[in-house]
Amino acid sequence: MTETKPIHDLYIRELTLEETNGLTKFHVLRDDDHLLRRFGQVQVIRKSPGRSETLCLREVADDVWALIEGEVEFAWHDLRQDSPSQDHWHHLRSETPTLVLAPFGVAFGCRALENPALLIRLSTHTESVHSGDREIPWEFEV
Repeated sequence: MTETKPIHDLYIRELTLEETNGLTKFHVLRDDDHLLRRFGQVQVIRKSPGRSETLCLREVADDVWALIEGEVEFAWHDLRQDSPSQDHWHHLRSETPTLVLAPFGVAFGCRALENPALLIRLSTHTESVHSGDREIPWEFEV
């Protein structure tokens, strides 16, 4: 049976964790996941709760975000013209290590909920190099 996704091309999965002899590995992304068509940048981000957040709309860049520690709310707003889920919103609260995809043309944001959250962000392109990249208000409150 095919799973219906609230936003076309949305991808969400829990990270696999490997712990041995005091070593913890989070398996974040592999080439055979086929999520990024090219490499642009990688960032490690620590978000604090209570910050005013916006959604980021990327004109051509796909972003993969991995929650490593903390509790966050992810939000997507599909702004693609011909998408079957155009203008749909999706929100996800996560407190376990989770990987999510923000496809290009879908505004995306993430905010820490109670304590600081540690995330990894991988993108196909660096930020603000395309004229269509912009921030938009986070209009939906939980």
